[in-house]
Amino acid sequence: MSYKKVLVGIDGSKQSDMAFDKAVDIAKQNGAKLYLLSVINGEILPAGGVNGYGLVDRGVYEPAVDAMNKKLAEYEQKAHDEGVADVSVEVKIGNSKVEVAENYPEEHDIDLIVIGATGLNVVGRLIVGSTASYVIREAPCDVTVVKTDKDNKKVDVKKNSYPEI
Repeated sequence: MSYKKVLVGIDGSKQSDMAFDKAVDIAKQNGAKLYLLSVINGEILPAGGVNGYGLVDRGVYEPAVDAMNKKLAEYEQKAHDEGVADVSVEVKIGNSKVEVAENYPEEHDIDLIVIGATGLNVVGRLIVGSTASYVIREAPCDVTVVKTDKDNKKVDVKKNSYPEI
């Protein structure tokens, strides 16, 4: 099997860093296009929002979107430096599970999704379910769930640090 369009979900966590590293290797080995996607969890509101009716306008997401665009630009440069010629970067606002598993792969004809394993505890998984579990269940293509670093060594994800937004 040869993959031509590889999507990796980026949220700034250690797990997504590990997924990125492995996605870069897969893209290089296959001569594939690499798609870097970050989804800011939130409601997609009409332009300008609907202030006065209890809803905030889209401007509330701008700091988070700006921060992730900067982070993705660093990832994009790293992918180019490591030999991936074709890299696409996008930050979206919406439901991260649905965007990573369904919408984005269908819109871009993705044939492999690389995603980090969840760091949630058992109770968290029972209540909200993990993004990885949802992606595995709903994706229209192959999914690789990354649980180890580039050298296939287990990493302590409890010491996870998310970017400040």
